[in-house]
Amino acid sequence: MSQDKLINKLHEIMSKSRRSLDDATILYKKGSYDSSVSLAYYAAFHAIQALLLTKGTAFSKHAQVKGAFNKEFIHPGIFPKNFTAIIERLFKDRQIGDYEYGEHIKGDQAKKDISDAKTVIKAIAEYLGEKYSREF
Repeated sequence: MSQDKLINKLHEIMSKSRRSLDDATILYKKGSYDSSVSLAYYAAFHAIQALLLTKGTAFSKHAQVKGAFNKEFIHPGIFPKNFTAIIERLFKDRQIGDYEYGEHIKGDQAKKDISDAKTVIKAIAEYLGEKYSREF
């Protein structure tokens, strides 16, 4: 993939990431916490997929994306180690929000998930911006 095509694709993915985060915030404000954490997770997930694309890799399975993110970006120290715990918690909360019937996400947890997803996305956008001398 040419660098121009890569940059365009990265912009598309990061745009989707931000839209998911915006939608998570809207749902949070409406009190739909289960759905808001699901979108917060996907917002971070999309941003991580953009990162992996810079390494020429793409995965469809969540475990593969999380594993590759850790291998390529956490272990080398590009992003802080606590991002691993954030992503795992977002994934766990998304599982609860999407699939559990008797357990629900509370407002304070949804707020934290959205905030943490925003932190991850911001860091990824800054990394991409530095790498490609463009705004993401």
